[in-house]
Amino acid sequence: MDEKDRLLLTLLRRDARRSVVALARDLGLSRTATQDRLAKLQASGAIAGFTVVEGSAAARESAYLTIKFASGYRCPQVVPMLKRIPAIEMIHSVTGPVDLIVRVAAETVAGIEAARAAIAEVPGIAEVSTHVVLERHLG
Repeated sequence: MDEKDRLLLTLLRRDARRSVVALARDLGLSRTATQDRLAKLQASGAIAGFTVVEGSAAARESAYLTIKFASGYRCPQVVPMLKRIPAIEMIHSVTGPVDLIVRVAAETVAGIEAARAAIAEVPGIAEVSTHVVLERHLG
């Protein structure tokens, strides 16, 4: 993957509905070359699929939760239970003093709190800290 491919992925993350012509213009490539790159990124798995973001998603509240596991617990024991909580949109295992970073979304802040409470009840979770998104600058 070269710099043009990375830029193409960044442009698609920002607006996946952009036309191939607009993408090509921003990349400084022809439409055909851009289409070829898109096809290669799909074939390689760099673009694994397409998704729908509901129209009301921009108006939803969201928060990032940092999670620490109880002693003896690891991702294989905890993550499957977290995946069952509908408000969870993202789960990432990370390095450092916390074990997971989770993004939740709900219609209201009360919905965020309900998701946080459900997460805190999962066996193996020792600590949950909530970080509410105040403003989105990108993504």
